This record gives sequence, C-alpha cells and structure tokens, in this order.
Amino acid sequence: MNAHQTLTQEEKDDLQNLAFTPQRINGRDLIYAFLIILGIFCVFVPKIYVSSQIYYLSRDIAKTSHQLELLQEENKNLNQELEDFKFQQAMRMDP
Repeated sequence: MNAHQTLTQEEKDDLQNLAFTPQRINGRDLIYAFLIILGIFCVFVPKIYVSSQIYYLSRDIAKTSHQLELLQEENKNLNQELEDFKFQQAMRMDP
C-alpha cells in the first residue's frame, strides 16, 4: 500500500466501529507483575554483588602479586649487594 493512498469507505467504517474499552489492571495481575519483578531482582542483585566482589578481589590479588614481584626483585638485589659486601670484606681480610 502506497503512503499516499487513502482508506476505502469500508475500512473507515471498520475503524469507527471498533470499540475501545479501557482495561483495568486487577489486583492479581499487579501481584503477579510484582512477584516477577521481585524474582528478577532476587536473581540478579546477588549475581551483580558477587561479580563486583570477584572484581575487587582480583584487583587486590593483582596488586599484591605485583608488590610481591617487586619485593622479590628487591630481595635479589639486596642479596647480590650482600654477597658483594661479603666478598669485599673477605678480600680485605685476606693479606
């Protein structure tokens, strides 16, 4: 149907004869809708909470792991300096 075509008289009469009756929401439907929303809420809120906790824990683990790597590297450097110092002291004692 082209956008510029008009409705036939029969189609116009059919449209006028349609009875639009307003429908009310009864209490049972409202309770069902509320229970569905509550159920969805009860399913997704814990999932979101757990996901965010996992994110924060993994972030803390990554931070701690990075600090551990830095401390291990610093420990290697300090051990190397200690060995150098011991070697220098041994060389001084050895005439």
